[in-house]
Amino acid sequence: MKKEPKCYQIYHIHLLNGEVIEASEAYDLPVEKGLVGKFGKADENELFEIGDAISGISYIPKRSILYIATGDVREGWC
Repeated sequence: MKKEPKCYQIYHIHLLNGEVIEASEAYDLPVEKGLVGKFGKADENELFEIGDAISGISYIPKRSILYIATGDVREGWC
């Protein structure tokens, strides 16, 4: 089976302590199902699960996130 290239939206999650965490999701994911949509609907105590197979997973409370900035769109392989 031939692998197809896929585009990913990169986000930079800026935390109150000054740390910046990079996250990504499928570029064609509808906004309401993605990180930005979930962030907008979440209450202050909700935990966000951010991570990947290499870095592992971090659990970040919404109240610790200062803001989310969009970064590049990158092509990867699935």
